Amino acid sequence: MVRTYDVSLGAAGFAVSCVMLPGALAGWSFGTATDRFGAKRVAVAGLLLAAGASLLAKPGLTAGPLGLRERHHAALRALGAAGFAVSCVMLPGALAGWSFGTATDRFGAKRVAVAGLLLAAGASLLSGFSFNFLVLISLRVVEGVGYTLLVVAATVLAVAVMPGRTALALSVWSSFAPIGFALGQWAAAYAGDPPLQVVGATHAAILVVAALALHFAVDAVPRMRTPGGGALRHPPALWTAAAFGGVCAVLIASIALAPVVLASRSGLSVAHVASLTALAALPAIVGRIAPGWLLERGFAAFSVFAAASALGAVTIAAALLAPLPLAGAIVLFGAFQILAGALPGLLSAMLPRVAPTPAQLGTVSGMCSQAVNMGNLIGPPLALAVYAAAGTGAAVLMLIVLLGASALAIARLSVFRQAI
Repeated sequence: MVRTYDVSLGAAGFAVSCVMLPGALAGWSFGTATDRFGAKRVAVAGLLLAAGASLLAKPGLTAGPLGLRERHHAALRALGAAGFAVSCVMLPGALAGWSFGTATDRFGAKRVAVAGLLLAAGASLLSGFSFNFLVLISLRVVEGVGYTLLVVAATVLAVAVMPGRTALALSVWSSFAPIGFALGQWAAAYAGDPPLQVVGATHAAILVVAALALHFAVDAVPRMRTPGGGALRHPPALWTAAAFGGVCAVLIASIALAPVVLASRSGLSVAHVASLTALAALPAIVGRIAPGWLLERGFAAFSVFAAASALGAVTIAAALLAPLPLAGAIVLFGAFQILAGALPGLLSAMLPRVAPTPAQLGTVSGMCSQAVNMGNLIGPPLALAVYAAAGTGAAVLMLIVLLGASALAIARLSVFRQAI
């Protein structure tokens, strides 16, 4: 996503990370609302439909602002303007998170999921007609709110769809993230500047179809009225959320950092190398799904997490620091994406086990969603700033330290040391 902008590395980092900003700071309040009403049992096709909608929403979120880079070139060049845009995107979640939760409490999970899709669809459609930078940012906030509502509810939904195999269901559901990020980065390199009206209208149509399918195919389930506040003080949930934020910061930071480092070493453009690293990131889907399969076969969660973290640290260091040809570095980067991708996949699979009660799974999902968005926000600009100030070695060291800190966050939790 870090294309050939005439901007500083810091501003480029903000451009990479801001796609996930709307969900930051307000995720757990969405989850609290979902807990009160529970999830719906749906067919596997329903789960895949939700996953596909989320996948398609991510490139839509990315394409609009990148398509406007020429019109808003002056605004994007200023780091101060980029920082202001970041703050504006975070404000709705920071100031109105509880109101989102209250609305979800009133109308239930099915209505929340449908509303999230329709909200994102409306914002996507209108963004095609936005010729003002502030209006565009505002619409992205609305689209991000819809995305966050859907993702938080869909985590609980995955558990309801496959109650006997929740670890695998949640690992599969978590794979929408690497698919979306990889395709979004690849499209940014090759799509050029398609008309925003076409992009927005097509994306909106897909989301409306998904909302209609969800409305007519899914039945509501009895409400769960257990208050969600206890999850906010539950250590396993808190430490799992912290680990989530750390590993997602590493994953997204690596996607931002690798094209810059490898382009400077190979002499190719950042956009060209970004298209290669995007394709190399697609195997992360395997990493997301594998933990669910391993957990179902008796492996302890922390053992899998520690092994994947250690091997991931070795591969990212080799990919970005070793004097390898570009092809070798890309292969190692793909291996890192598989190993590091297993970490959020594993944490997703463990969500039902770190929740205080089944009725509070949505709150825990919301807490982790908030941590994920914060990690996605902080990771890329931090890694690029360290790279600009101290070089590749310091940036890679930062990624490894974050991996270690994430492992330490869950190391003392007994639930991660037991077979499920």
